[in-house]
Amino acid sequence: MKRLREAFTIIEVLVSVVLIAIVALGAVKMQQESRAMALYLADRGKNELSNTLFLGADIMRYNKDKKDAYTMIEKNFKIDDSQCREILKKSYRTITVSEPMEPSTEEEVLPIEINEIILKGKYPSRFFQFKAL
Repeated sequence: MKRLREAFTIIEVLVSVVLIAIVALGAVKMQQESRAMALYLADRGKNELSNTLFLGADIMRYNKDKKDAYTMIEKNFKIDDSQCREILKKSYRTITVSEPMEPSTEEEVLPIEINEIILKGKYPSRFFQFKAL
């Protein structure tokens, strides 16, 4: 009587190794994409935070100008640290302010003026300024 030995064949072992390798490569790729997205979101968040430096009350006078953050806030804040000044001076945006926008319906006219403000930089942003008439 011949006794059959129960074991995996070399083909079965190779197939399982290949399947595990494919799953591992997929997991590594997903991790890299997640890391890249996290870095992008962090960078975009920092950019959006720095955009607030450009949205002062006097932004309307800078239409089609390229301004740095230090120029935009130096009238409101006294910054003694030269390193902070240099960092703010390196943060530039091109500012575009639209003409006042007209309401879309003529049924109800609101007593407000709406301007669209576009800040162009690494990540362009669009804001709206509302002013009561």
